[in-house]
Amino acid sequence: MDRDEIMRVAAERARLKKEKEAREEKEFYARITSGWQWITFKIVVVFCTLMVVVSTIEVLVDGPSKKLTDKSWEIDRGWEFPFHSVLNVEGYMFTPELGDWLDHKDSTLTMIYSPIFRTGKKLVYELEVTESVTRHHEEIRQRSIFTWFPYLQIFLLIPLLTYLFRRQSAWFNFARVVSLLVVFPGTLFVIFFALM
Repeated sequence: MDRDEIMRVAAERARLKKEKEAREEKEFYARITSGWQWITFKIVVVFCTLMVVVSTIEVLVDGPSKKLTDKSWEIDRGWEFPFHSVLNVEGYMFTPELGDWLDHKDSTLTMIYSPIFRTGKKLVYELEVTESVTRHHEEIRQRSIFTWFPYLQIFLLIPLLTYLFRRQSAWFNFARVVSLLVVFPGTLFVIFFALM
């Protein structure tokens, strides 16, 4: 065989290999976008999208409020948080700065709850600036969906964006797997701790 014949055979093999890979990729894409795998993914998309809406409402809308008694809160000395007081209010953690806590009026302590899950959201109270002047103060609950806004919502949008911008590519498959193995379990984890 001469050199031209060798080049032609090599080009033909490369073409056949490329066609085979394209066919296998197309079959793989068709398999992951149909059947039970695709139905499962769509359920995850709907669930995470609903959680974006619910968590946004939880953060932006206030629910009922309740005046607190002396027995419903305490200073938690188990935490070291410089320049902050760590409060355990009905099992929820609040960390007002010392300057915003030292002159508070106990009689004004109020808990504002979230509208859907009814979990503690904000601690509201008055500060005595002078004998005749008070200042209103709100403290958001720590380690909760209220302090993770909007990062949690962006995280929860990954499945929806993957669904909307689906293409036959490695990035689509990666984002689909991340949605199923990271975002969905993460959402369940967040719901569990939002209810606590």
